[in-house]
Amino acid sequence: METANLKAELANLIEGVAKKDRRAFEQLYQLTSRKMFAVALRIVREPGLAQDVLQDAYIRLWRYAHTFNGKLSAPETWLHQVVRNRALDLISQQSNNVTSIPIEEFAESEEVEDYSEANEEASHDGRELKLVMQTCLQKLEGKYRQVLTLAYNHGMSHAEIADHLCVPLGTVKTWARRGLMELKVVYDEHESELEKALRGRAEAYRADNKATGYMA
Repeated sequence: METANLKAELANLIEGVAKKDRRAFEQLYQLTSRKMFAVALRIVREPGLAQDVLQDAYIRLWRYAHTFNGKLSAPETWLHQVVRNRALDLISQQSNNVTSIPIEEFAESEEVEDYSEANEEASHDGRELKLVMQTCLQKLEGKYRQVLTLAYNHGMSHAEIADHLCVPLGTVKTWARRGLMELKVVYDEHESELEKALRGRAEAYRADNKATGYMA
């Protein structure tokens, strides 16, 4: 199926889900769940947790499909955001051992084994997401950024980070937990700013077309 046709089909299915069409929901799940599972797995790194993220993400999709706006984002990009947000919520809640739930997007390592068919668009989305998350990471306070970088880029445990930074282990755990919480806030702000920018472009485009007679 061509990419343009797939985007149109996904958009139509999400519209159906917004109208509480269970058949549309089932079709959307069949088309996207394997790739969304891979997105979750890249973040939480544990299949069981990834499955929990996936289930919760599709429950939220069923409830909030009406918020999708095809003029602001592609269907798959929107689905990725739903899954990523739920995964980030989960790892923020699990503060006991941050190194057991690494965020793949911050690392320079190869991507996790695919649980979906690889394609050029998915690869592009992955690279774009990694850049976004790295940008968000740079906005964190120094101590939070340093702990997350050491954990995710260098694979260091809490104890190793504590030795490296010469700070108590409890302090490292606190910084890791708060860093993940702050990262979620920064990421949400980034997405909000992007949505506003895209909405502004769409409004400007409509106004321009109307002024030049291309719109009724």
